[in-house]
Amino acid sequence: MIRLLWTQKQDIGPPLRTQHVMAYDSMRGQTVLFGGKLNAGGGLTNDTWEWDGGNWTQVHDVGPPARIGHAMAFDSARGRTVCFGGLANEQDTGSTFNDTWEWDGTDWTEMANTGPGGRSFHTMAYDSTRGRTVLFGGQVLGAFLGDTWEWDGATWTQAAGTGPSPRDACGSAYDTTRQRLVIYGGETLNGTQIVNVGETWELAVGSWTQMSMLGPGPIVGPLMAYVAAYTLLYNPADGTTWSWDGAHWTERQKLGPGMQAPASLVYDSQRKRAVLCGAGQTQTTWELAEVP
Repeated sequence: MIRLLWTQKQDIGPPLRTQHVMAYDSMRGQTVLFGGKLNAGGGLTNDTWEWDGGNWTQVHDVGPPARIGHAMAFDSARGRTVCFGGLANEQDTGSTFNDTWEWDGTDWTEMANTGPGGRSFHTMAYDSTRGRTVLFGGQVLGAFLGDTWEWDGATWTQAAGTGPSPRDACGSAYDTTRQRLVIYGGETLNGTQIVNVGETWELAVGSWTQMSMLGPGPIVGPLMAYVAAYTLLYNPADGTTWSWDGAHWTERQKLGPGMQAPASLVYDSQRKRAVLCGAGQTQTTWELAEVP
């Protein structure tokens, strides 16, 4: 099996923050980072940064209002990074966004404020087979959501009526080879108790299917990306790296960035590197590559 190797790239760039999100713009070869909560007593931010594999550059400071708990995905057919939802404050006191914004590499544009209800800590991935950004789950005012929505660049449409139980903080990636959206983990209700989830689900042809029950175990906020031949999962709680081939989970790497919750991960398809921007007291940038 090909080995995976994490390499620390840079500890300068965006100011220290948590709960930021990223998407990879495959047309321009840029990792796009937006929002989050600044460290050292800072508030929520709405700055936009891009990583080209060597340097971080702040590219825009006007766009969506500052937020956390949002989600982003890159629409490769239209060349747009899509951002939806999130929270305007940390207390979740009715300040949940339901706006849809797009970044074209130069400007942010608000596209819609109808569709999915306002929410936070949902997950999104781009279905390149059908040209749709798919959104699943999240929470609002402490209530977990289990609905699935699709954005075609103009309209949100609710899809897939049944599937995973309502949950938030799950990871997702679109498997372009098998044409499946894969989600893993999160947290949900078991009776009246909030529990962490270790389930794998796939969405194909409008239907959800629960897959293998074996894998990394319950994880809140797993970081996922599709890496050419498999779905990559990084567990920010313990620093382990896993791969999913559609039938089995395999632990691939125990060394690397270490605990990085909450952080963000994307796959740079041009440079063939997974890019992780960490959280907490060291805003480090790491890359994961296959090595012989």
